[in-house]
Amino acid sequence: MDLMSKFTISASMLLTGFVIVFAVLFFLIFLIWLMGKVVTGAQNKAASRKAAKVAKEAQESTYKQPEKAAQPKLEAVKAVNPDGVSDELVAVISAAVYGMYGSSEKVKIKSIKKSKSRSAWANAGVLNNTRPF
Repeated sequence: MDLMSKFTISASMLLTGFVIVFAVLFFLIFLIWLMGKVVTGAQNKAASRKAAKVAKEAQESTYKQPEKAAQPKLEAVKAVNPDGVSDELVAVISAAVYGMYGSSEKVKIKSIKKSKSRSAWANAGVLNNTRPF
């Protein structure tokens, strides 16, 4: 084989390799683009169904307006905090409890105390950081 035939074979192999690699690359780009269009279409369809459902519920709720529940009177209570819990913290905890139970049930907070031990998250952190190798 002379030098020119070796060069021709090498060039044809190189060109064939480039064509195959770029053809597969373009095929993968098209496949990913197509999957993106399908997923976006499915998400838009689900969002439009959800919006239609919300609009339908809103339209139905305008026809039937429920009676407003009577707002309970909130009485100011002088909080005695021997454990050093601030009044703001007591107010926040009370509001959270009221928001959780609502006005249908009567809830009374008897005491709020600081925890003397670590929280579960703190214990998990200590165990994670002191675990032997």
